[in-house]
Amino acid sequence: MLKKLTAVLGAVAMAGAVSVMSAPQASALAASPTALCGSGYSVVDSEKLINREVWTYLLYNSSNGYNCVVTVRGESGPAVKMSARLQVQGSAEKYDTGSYTKYAGPVYAYAAGKCVRWGGWFSESDQSSYFSDWEHCG
Repeated sequence: MLKKLTAVLGAVAMAGAVSVMSAPQASALAASPTALCGSGYSVVDSEKLINREVWTYLLYNSSNGYNCVVTVRGESGPAVKMSARLQVQGSAEKYDTGSYTKYAGPVYAYAAGKCVRWGGWFSESDQSSYFSDWEHCG
């Protein structure tokens, strides 16, 4: 019994550690990724940009086959160069780059049955960036 309890408590502790490292709840961001992309979109993946309170999100709408990418700051601030990037395998990259106070994007592309590369960057020097390998195929 004690062994089972220890195993369960260890699993709960690990689950808690994993949730601490994941992206913040939409309410903790300057803008909600699902609200930015629109009705029917769900978060598929996210990546925190290095040393920043900025996240890039990949979302998908299963009813229309489109992906959406947004890069969102943790808090609004002065306008800073930001980008959201999305590429469907076999197609040209789409992106939204500019000086923004809250978010870059949304960037949309039809991707049903195909792999995508996605990501974004934040800051003048482009040192806080992420661009995935080909993934989320199908």
